[in-house]
Amino acid sequence: MQPINLPSMGHLNHEARRRLRKLREALGLSRPKFAEILGIPPTTLKNYELGYREIGGGLLLVIANHNELNEHTSWLMTGTNPSPLLVTAADIRQCRQ
Repeated sequence: MQPINLPSMGHLNHEARRRLRKLREALGLSRPKFAEILGIPPTTLKNYELGYREIGGGLLLVIANHNELNEHTSWLMTGTNPSPLLVTAADIRQCRQ
């Protein structure tokens, strides 16, 4: 098996935390309310979003199994398959080109 060029763990976590915050904001939720939905303390969510703590697999599993959030899981983890909530008119135009 050939080694592949992967982004660093730090970069991957940075991108995931940006997407987590973007999702929360697109949902129009405060940190405390989103944290309540996720079943975590608001300070933990803040630490994820600000990069003080790495996002663990447990949080991603919670999101993947949440009836209203699971459609965003792939996008949160990889940045691909845009979250339906975050698709803009510009994204649609770009796909049509």
